[in-house]
Amino acid sequence: MKKETLLLLCFFTFFLNCKDKVNDEKIVDIQKKDTLNIDVAEIKNLIKLQKNANYIDYRPDDPYHPTEKDLLILIPFVEQGLKSAGYKTLSSSEFENKIKDLVKDNRFKEYDAFTTIFANTLDRTNKTLNEHEFDFDLTDNQFVINKYNFMIPMLFLRDVIKINKDDSYLITIPHNIIARNKYLFNESKVDLDWLLVNDKDFLMDLVVSLGYDKEPRINKLLLEYYYGMFNESVPIKDEKIGIFFFTKDLNNNFCIRQGLLDYVKNNTTAKDNRFIYALDNYAYALYGKDLDMIYGSDDPAKMFNDIEKAHIVSIIASIEVPAITKYKSQNPELWNNAGWALYDLLIQHPEIEDIIVKNNYFGIKNMKQVLEDTIDEIDVDKIKRGEDF
Repeated sequence: MKKETLLLLCFFTFFLNCKDKVNDEKIVDIQKKDTLNIDVAEIKNLIKLQKNANYIDYRPDDPYHPTEKDLLILIPFVEQGLKSAGYKTLSSSEFENKIKDLVKDNRFKEYDAFTTIFANTLDRTNKTLNEHEFDFDLTDNQFVINKYNFMIPMLFLRDVIKINKDDSYLITIPHNIIARNKYLFNESKVDLDWLLVNDKDFLMDLVVSLGYDKEPRINKLLLEYYYGMFNESVPIKDEKIGIFFFTKDLNNNFCIRQGLLDYVKNNTTAKDNRFIYALDNYAYALYGKDLDMIYGSDDPAKMFNDIEKAHIVSIIASIEVPAITKYKSQNPELWNNAGWALYDLLIQHPEIEDIIVKNNYFGIKNMKQVLEDTIDEIDVDKIKRGEDF
C-alpha cells in the first residue's frame, strides 16, 4: 500500500470517528485481502443463506435456520471493527464483573467462545429457547464473547462485512453495536447520550430482559414510554407498568427492580404521582381477576405466590404511604384519589399482615411503622362505624 494511500485511510478513519453520528452510520475499517485469513467463499455462501432466514415480516416457506456457526463467523470482524472504533477491551476479570453487574435475572448457556444470555421471551421452555437461540428476530438474546470481551446480539453477516469483486473486504460495524459496548463496558456517557436518542429499544430491553436498572436515565426512558402507552389504551391500563418492577426470570425466581423503585421514590412530587398511582392499582391486581385481559401471561394474581404478593404490597406501601403523608396536604386535588392499597387489601385479605410480620417486614426499613399505622387506622374506622373487632 502506498504511503499516500495509507495516510488518506488514516485521515478517513479519524474523520469517521470524530464527526457527528447519525442513526444508520457505520464505522468502516478497510482490510486488505486475507488479513484475517477469511474463507471468502464461505462468507459469500452464508450471506446468501441468511437472505432466506426469518426476519420480522419476512417468512419464507423453507427458511434458513441460523446456528452457532453464524455467530462464530462474526466474532473476528466485530472485534476488528470495535478496536478500530476505539473500544477498550477489558481484562477478563473486569469484563466478568461488568457482565455480573449488567445481567441479573437470566438463563445462560455456555460455549467455548461465547455465552448466550437468553432474554425473557417466548414461552420460557428449554425446547423453545434452544430452537430460537440464534434467530435474527424472535428473541432479544445477547451473546457475551469470551476471548475479546464484548457483547452483541445476533447480527446478519452482511451487516458486518462487505466482499468486493476482487475478494478484498470491508468490515462495517453498525454504530449502535459500538455505542452499546463503549457505554456498557467503557462507561462512555457520550455513547449513552447517543443510545438514548438512537437505540431506545435496546436500552429498555436492558431493563426488561436483562434486569439492568442502575441508570436513572434509562429507567426514566422505560417508565415514561410505557406509562404513556398504557395510559392511552382503552381501557386505561397504567397499572400494567408494575410488570417492570416485579417479575419472574427464566428460572422462575422472583425479581424486584430496585432501580425502578428508587426512580419512583426520587421523582414523585406534589405535582407528579403518576407512578405511585399506577403501582397502587397494580397492588390490587395481585388479588383480583384480570377481567379486562390487561396482563395476559403476566397476570400477577397467577404469577406470584402469597409471600411474593405480600412482599410486593409491602414495597408499594412503603413508598406510597410516606408520599401521601408528604404531598397530599400540598396538592390535595391531585392526591385526593390516592387509594392506599395496603389499607383496603388488609381488610379484604387479613392474612397479609401475618405474612408481612412472619417475614420480618421483608427487611423494609419503614414497613413496621407503615403496617402498624395502617392497622390503627382500620381499627379507628371500625370504631367510628360501630363494628366489632
